[in-house]
Amino acid sequence: MRASFAPRFLTRLRVVGLEYEYQDVRVEHVLAVSRLLVALTSLAAWLVHLGDSSAHYRVGLLLLLGYVIASLALLVILQRGGNPTPSFVVSAQVNEVGWPALLCLLTEAPNTIFFLLFLFAVIAAAFRGGLVEAMATALISVTLVLFQAAMVAHGPLTLRDQLFAPGEPARVLLHCAFLLMAAPLLGLLAETEKQARAEIALTNHLLSLTRVGSRFATVLQNVLSELGQVFRGRAVYEVAAQGSSGRAFRWEIPSLADPTIHVREIAPADKPFEMMPDYPHTFFMRRTGSSGACTITALDEAGRRLKDSNTKSLQMPVPEANSLLVVSHEMGSDWRGRLVFLDARLGRRREHELRFAQNVMRQVAPALYSVYLFRGFRSRAGAAERARVARELHDTTIQSLISIEMQVDVLRRHNSDCQVSVELGHVQELLRNEVLNLRELTQNMRPIDIGSHQLLDFMAELVERFSRDTGIAVRFVSELHEVTFTDSTCRELVRVVQEGLVNIRKHSGAKSALVRFSTQDGFWKLVITDDGNGFPFTGRFTMTELDRLRRGPAIIKERVRAVGGDMVIESTPGHGSRLEITIPQKGHELYG
Repeated sequence: MRASFAPRFLTRLRVVGLEYEYQDVRVEHVLAVSRLLVALTSLAAWLVHLGDSSAHYRVGLLLLLGYVIASLALLVILQRGGNPTPSFVVSAQVNEVGWPALLCLLTEAPNTIFFLLFLFAVIAAAFRGGLVEAMATALISVTLVLFQAAMVAHGPLTLRDQLFAPGEPARVLLHCAFLLMAAPLLGLLAETEKQARAEIALTNHLLSLTRVGSRFATVLQNVLSELGQVFRGRAVYEVAAQGSSGRAFRWEIPSLADPTIHVREIAPADKPFEMMPDYPHTFFMRRTGSSGACTITALDEAGRRLKDSNTKSLQMPVPEANSLLVVSHEMGSDWRGRLVFLDARLGRRREHELRFAQNVMRQVAPALYSVYLFRGFRSRAGAAERARVARELHDTTIQSLISIEMQVDVLRRHNSDCQVSVELGHVQELLRNEVLNLRELTQNMRPIDIGSHQLLDFMAELVERFSRDTGIAVRFVSELHEVTFTDSTCRELVRVVQEGLVNIRKHSGAKSALVRFSTQDGFWKLVITDDGNGFPFTGRFTMTELDRLRRGPAIIKERVRAVGGDMVIESTPGHGSRLEITIPQKGHELYG
């Protein structure tokens, strides 16, 4: 089982590839200038007693000069070096703790004002890192001071003669308590500010990925892969259901190491399992052992934590997952979705991270919905324009060609010259073929808006019209009275039949054909046979073999893949062909 906790949330927010270096450079520049000003101010305060000739004064003066020189050197290095390196940050932090320790060690009690320099070190650590760094710096500083005080009070006599430390225990304890109190406050304040800035930057970055006009699947893939890095999931998927139609879809990235998205429509029987209607709005669930027991942290829609008594009976909804992060969201008024991370890892502040996930999806979901709507509007606008062009072709061009064909037929019949009659017959045949081509084009251009209850009647009418227009004896036979396809699958199957019939007319030279629809062994089965010339190859080939050989009707193969089906072609040149398409009855996948 994977580790229970992820690295600190702020650290994970930074791994999404956003540019935080600019903020780090600004912080180091401000700290470098402030460090030099603190050192110069301390030196100026020490020089107030310029006439003092004691050894203590001279030692303190040398230490302060060293502090000023070291601070100036760090500022120059930063100005010349550009971005601060990890070694530079460590050197700066050691500098900020080391000099105050030496000053407090080698100065007498009245001069222990330099203990306040430790406060600057804590502030610097807080702004560089956060709560952990500030607390660590405070503990190191307090440890140094207490160790110094203990050695002076109880150490060897020779050491006590050489070191001059504060001699008031109450004062030392008060300063130490002040540092230990200030460190968590400063660290929490700095970390909260940095985390808020990182969250805003991440949210803005995600919103920038939702470019209107891009493919919805591509946009969703980018958003899911970015969030997957924050929550350290193995895989991530989005399920969404449309209230008006009852349809549901699943967009899945099986592995975040290779973020390629796959889309499939969810079968009605699987919809309750996928949408998890009995589970909280947002929750994180993790297995605690081999017995199957789970711990769960859950929030309601308003971000309030749910009591454990309300969630203790829930079981892991995805059996193969060790942990699960689920965030519900809305897209418009008609779509409800759940974002699911498999084997996700959260830090110890789980409620905070769950609320962050909620807030992100509240802002990103409307942007995703805008992308979806734009694609839908553009598709409908294109379909409306194609329908308009199809009507124009039918009402003008096709009718004009039919009129010309009739005039040519009249001329051919009344012409006494045999040679001219033959030529006019060729022209008439060309016009007829062009009329058929244009009719097929207009049929393909018209949008197909049918459901499963209309599919069989629509196919029968399509076959009958084709037979009437071309003179090829084509029959439609269905062993079923109804089917349970989605609308998108119905459209693809109609296009497959259209394309198959067009290929028969153009290439096969067939006298008759048969379109049969049935079921067999849990599959829907569509078969198109003809008695024509067949394909330019002999034998039975699956779609995989056809791809490898680069043979077969490319458009039909593409549409079969779009509905998650398979295809087999049998061909005997000179004796016809058989096209068999099978589709699983339980759901299908859509790619693209």
